Amino acid sequence: MENKLWWIRYQLAFGYGTTKGHKILSEAGHPATVFQQPAAKLARSGAFTQNELRRIREATEEKAWEILRFCDDYGCEVLTPEDPGYPQRLREIYGYPAALYVLGSLEGLDDCLAIGMVGTRASTGYGDRAARTIARELAEKGAVIVSGMARGIDTASHVAALQAAGRTIAVMGCGIDQVYPPENAHLKMEIVRCGGAVVTEFPPGSQPLPRHFPIRNRVISGLSNGIVVVEGGRRSGSLITANHAFAQNRDVFAVPGSIFSDACAGSNFLLRQHAKAVDSVESILEEYQHLIQWEPVEAPEKNNLQAPSFSFEESGKNGYNVGQQPQGAAEAPQKEEPVAVQQPLPAYLSGNQQQIHSLLSDGQLRTTDAIASESGLSIPAVLSALTQMELLGLVEIRPGRRFTVAGAK
Repeated sequence: MENKLWWIRYQLAFGYGTTKGHKILSEAGHPATVFQQPAAKLARSGAFTQNELRRIREATEEKAWEILRFCDDYGCEVLTPEDPGYPQRLREIYGYPAALYVLGSLEGLDDCLAIGMVGTRASTGYGDRAARTIARELAEKGAVIVSGMARGIDTASHVAALQAAGRTIAVMGCGIDQVYPPENAHLKMEIVRCGGAVVTEFPPGSQPLPRHFPIRNRVISGLSNGIVVVEGGRRSGSLITANHAFAQNRDVFAVPGSIFSDACAGSNFLLRQHAKAVDSVESILEEYQHLIQWEPVEAPEKNNLQAPSFSFEESGKNGYNVGQQPQGAAEAPQKEEPVAVQQPLPAYLSGNQQQIHSLLSDGQLRTTDAIASESGLSIPAVLSALTQMELLGLVEIRPGRRFTVAGAK
């Protein structure tokens, strides 16, 4: 309990996901290190502004206890990065929440495929239908749907997941005791009742201020393996979420839309920034075959049909379509080792493209980060080269956004 107090006080003093807060925590190692120092020593260190010193003084143990007591009465769990139940994916992001207020359960989230669904509040009929279809089909296959419980695409995604008897997580930009928008009060309770969770890093009583939502968006992507942008303008919050996802090394998917619709400008823009186009739920699931294991159920009795069940494990399992073959069918062949592809370098390639082509010719699958690290090129240079080489048919993208030369086994 004492550790929770330190983390809550740190959150009250340094806010949410700030660069300064991240730096202080990296240097101090634990919030207690800051609060156990005499005020005069902190002032002499020169590490804090006068405003920061004031906030440290005001983040008292009494205030932290008030928050804990409120959460206990409200039925809300408080998770800190030291707690076993704190999601591992979230712990890995820059500026992770110092305290996470949870209504419902996040149990087992790290073992599940989690997909963030985001988009405009002013969704069109097309966007609403796309969000419902994608969220429903993902939930039917066992994926957890993560969204922000806002109007429009967020609400459509949560509702579709619940209608599919799936699990969904809502990340709010206000205190756990608040509801925004107000008409989603029933949705909030249904998410919890159906085994999902409503979470926020903002302490109880925090109002849904406009500045909270861009901060909230990094948590949506942080909890997810990848995010799907359904609709959004060029300056919409969904693009902020996509930028967080890119920075967190999450997959980014976008639903293509009309070039004449402002609501689709953001998702169409992301397609030019190396987001993957979604034309069906398979466009998403094929990136996570290593997370999915098919578990065939026993043959149902007549007039007592059951749907097949799915489970998700972070292991090198076969894809979810493997295992649908009838009993007695031949076992799937063992995964072959990468085979080097000896191909002459096309003369028209640039220097960067030739370097990357040579690197990938050993048959190994590499992410863009790995290519940049091994080649010494910048990420933008690598992305630019890969885009051109993909258009020329010289490289292929495999599940997990990993690259290899065309024709590699």
